Amino acid sequence: MEKQNFIDLLKTFRKDASSLALKCQNAPGRQVQSKTLLSALEALATTWFDEIEPILRSTYSVSEEALLRYHELLGGLLVLAAGRPSKSAVHDVLGPMAASFHVDILVPVQKSQAALSRHPSLDAVISHAQGLEVDYLTEAVDCAQLGRRRAAIILGWCAAVNRLHVYVEREGFAKFNHASARMSAMQSGRYKRFNNKYEIQNLSDLRMTVFDGNLLWILEFMGAIDGNQHKRLGICFTMRNTCAHPGDATFSEENVRSFFSDIDSLVFTNPKFAL
Repeated sequence: MEKQNFIDLLKTFRKDASSLALKCQNAPGRQVQSKTLLSALEALATTWFDEIEPILRSTYSVSEEALLRYHELLGGLLVLAAGRPSKSAVHDVLGPMAASFHVDILVPVQKSQAALSRHPSLDAVISHAQGLEVDYLTEAVDCAQLGRRRAAIILGWCAAVNRLHVYVEREGFAKFNHASARMSAMQSGRYKRFNNKYEIQNLSDLRMTVFDGNLLWILEFMGAIDGNQHKRLGICFTMRNTCAHPGDATFSEENVRSFFSDIDSLVFTNPKFAL
């Protein structure tokens, strides 16, 4: 969406919110019972989640605090629209929006340079992928563009691990198994805490049996990656795990760019993992 068209959408949203607040306040009784008004409240919240928030997250520099606040307010409005809310409850949602929308949302968009392709560097990662990886990375980039950063990181890690699995298959499962046996037998040194001895027979077995963290340790022992590369990929894996489990940790645009930069340089364009 062109910047001016998006600004017009924001202005219409603000106008509709103010108009609805007034209509609800003037409705008879202490509750909002009109189906027309309730449908309008639901439509207003849906417009935010479907048309506004994804573009704000992917294209414009609006504070995460403001986005979270409006996400909670509009989510609350959806809940209210499903019943017969009190007029004061509706005002508690629409009132703060009317007071702060211009400063929190509209002005930052007006001041910013629209960047419809916020992640051009992510597109380059796709060009370095093959086969199944392309599907994962294409979907990952789509998620990143929509501000779905957790989903982007999870899908990106899936693509990276697929390349590592293909490397193990090419090197031979016997070599992988032998490496794990040698590591598990060590009583001192860097690998002394590794105690997983594998008997992998095929790619499916590898995917279903070997945890990604253990995979990185064995790849280091095999010489596919060094200690520093292992550490950086370990950070990527930690990000993937954080994204895949409930919690309060948030991920910024910089986090996403760093993640994809690392898996691109350490995996997809690494000569050792070339297909």
